[in-house]
Amino acid sequence: MTKKIVYYTGCFADYYGPDIGKSFVEVMEKNGFEVIVPDTKCCGMPQMANSNLSGAKKNFDFNVKALAKAAQPGYDILSTCPSCNMMLRREGLPFFDSEEARFVSKNVYDACEYLLRLHGQGKLNTNFGELRLRVYYHNPCHLRVQNLTAAVDLMKLVPGIEVVGVNLNCCGMGGSYGMKIQNFERSQEIASKVWNEVKTANVDVVVTDCGGCGLQVQAGTGAKIMHPLMVLNQSYKAFKAREAA
Repeated sequence: MTKKIVYYTGCFADYYGPDIGKSFVEVMEKNGFEVIVPDTKCCGMPQMANSNLSGAKKNFDFNVKALAKAAQPGYDILSTCPSCNMMLRREGLPFFDSEEARFVSKNVYDACEYLLRLHGQGKLNTNFGELRLRVYYHNPCHLRVQNLTAAVDLMKLVPGIEVVGVNLNCCGMGGSYGMKIQNFERSQEIASKVWNEVKTANVDVVVTDCGGCGLQVQAGTGAKIMHPLMVLNQSYKAFKAREAA
């Protein structure tokens, strides 16, 4: 019987980085999961961060009801966006408590965290093909505060990947903070350390789980940006291509 998981896509995978969502689905299918994608809205964190609590509550309540209903048979809920994950797991609950919110909080996982857990249980499909890549990993703040660095350990399972640097500094984007004209200079000042590290690392790609961080790093360095799930998906495809050759 096919296992099932519920995917909370989030705005970035929905509108800006559809390859992230596509890679997630393909990676989960490689691991024997059927992916359920319920109808959801923005997680509400951007609204809450900009003092629109009524808007945040409307979205959050809609999401937790939809996710709880989809996951009720006993399915886990996964996200590919650190901010969405943190909103569903811990930030929204104190403000917008409900039975559904508590259920979602206990059953939501970051996608890389979940896959690494599968690996620890001996259940991860490790048919990874070689990817000769020098990688610099930027760990987003919204994962770091949850003590999550699973992406690095996952990428180290892929033959040929060399993780030459791991950055734990804020990229300066801070959600919508860095997109506001009045914060532009301060955002660049915060980002400068990350930008300088990337520029001197001599890497093929910068990997980060956060779409906003990726935009910021790319804007300051011109580096190629990938989500960890895109890396894993490419590796699965490389394995398949090698087997077919």
